[in-house]
Amino acid sequence: MSEIDVNRQGNKAAPSDAKSPGANADAKGASLKGAVEDHEETMRMRDLLRRSVTALCTLATIENKVVNRRLLDFKNIVQKDAGPREIEKSLAALKTAILESGDDLDNETANSGASDGIPKTILDELRSLFLRLVSELDQDFGEDYSGRVSLLRGRIEKCAGIEDIVKLKDDIILMVDFYNQVINEERTMVTEFIAEMSLGLLELERQYLDTIHHTGQSQSENRQFNSLVENHMEDMKKSAQLSTTLAEFREMVLARLATIRSALEEKRRSEALRHERVKEEMDSLNQSLSRMKKEVDQVHEKRKALEKEVLIDSLTGVANRRALRERLKSEMYRFQRYGQSFSMVIFDLDRFKSINDTHGHWAGDRCLKEVVKRISPILRETDLIGRWGGDEFVLIFSATCLDSAAKVAERLRKLIRNTRLVYHKQEISMTISVGVTQSLPEDQSVEAVFNRADKAMYTSKKAGGNMVNSVS
Repeated sequence: MSEIDVNRQGNKAAPSDAKSPGANADAKGASLKGAVEDHEETMRMRDLLRRSVTALCTLATIENKVVNRRLLDFKNIVQKDAGPREIEKSLAALKTAILESGDDLDNETANSGASDGIPKTILDELRSLFLRLVSELDQDFGEDYSGRVSLLRGRIEKCAGIEDIVKLKDDIILMVDFYNQVINEERTMVTEFIAEMSLGLLELERQYLDTIHHTGQSQSENRQFNSLVENHMEDMKKSAQLSTTLAEFREMVLARLATIRSALEEKRRSEALRHERVKEEMDSLNQSLSRMKKEVDQVHEKRKALEKEVLIDSLTGVANRRALRERLKSEMYRFQRYGQSFSMVIFDLDRFKSINDTHGHWAGDRCLKEVVKRISPILRETDLIGRWGGDEFVLIFSATCLDSAAKVAERLRKLIRNTRLVYHKQEISMTISVGVTQSLPEDQSVEAVFNRADKAMYTSKKAGGNMVNSVS
């Protein structure tokens, strides 16, 4: 109540109180004082509320342009000390904007398929990243290793939320540790084989030196024997000159001949023993050579197997990511140096996760093998097909323009669309999304060509799949 209203009420009441003028004056003073105090208290509270609302509007942060604009209008109206109706109208507009922004957020969350506040696209990207990491670890190291990789891949594909994916980090770390352990065991085997080869070569060297030694020893013994015979012959000549009777000469000759015969027999025994030792050593040498030849053959087989593991995808039998990268580097080198262009096709199976979820991972593997089986016969010898990871494949066409590559890609799409795989008496149909591009003069790296083809493939997939998208 204002001071003027108080005075007016006092003036109206004055004529009615005629009995006690003094009491009326005291009551009027007390009433006026109370009204003033109430007015001051009201003004202080009003000023406090205005400053509080202004501060709260300043601190508020809402990621919505309409809400922020309404909030700023409400703040300005409060600061201008507007009337209650104007303030109430601005507050209602702010409330409506906030409610509408909440509905939009709910719709966006529902449309994106978010799980626990995380958009579905982010979950898919994390799941795809983990699956690519596991595909890099997918090597042919035995059934136990392959089983662990398949189990981990299945658990990643079944993740429905960010918490499920985060929980798998320890399992992936253990898988990487197991992979490193297998690699270290392979390295240890190679190191031990090299050590065995070194010992074998040292043994061959020793036997060779022994053979040379025996040959020299034989020559030395022959010289000693010849010297012994010559000495005895010389003694017989001298005895013939000094002997006085035939009987003395005869006894001396027989004695010398017996000595020579004894030396000859000793020489024959020595030769026989040496020949036997040489024969045994030659047999041992031949056995060592045969063993080393067998080990070398095993090393060659192991090397071929290692090369296959390094450059060949163990599941589909086509080139793996490492082989594709090497080929792309070679193609880019020829393009930059000689101007020989090349084309690239990237495709993956549509709704491949649904096939795994419905029919199992064994069925999914069968689908990947069937795709390679269908596509390989229509490619040229100079073309290269490889598995980049998961259900994603790459084709590299040397000296091929974009139009020709797109025509081949269209043939592939129709071929896969008409393919039907029967697995456990259930028919599985497949389609692919394809992206095609070729090398351009402004391309400075392989990544530029690959990313362009990859984006074209994702454009096909977003359009519903089962189509070819070419970009230049």
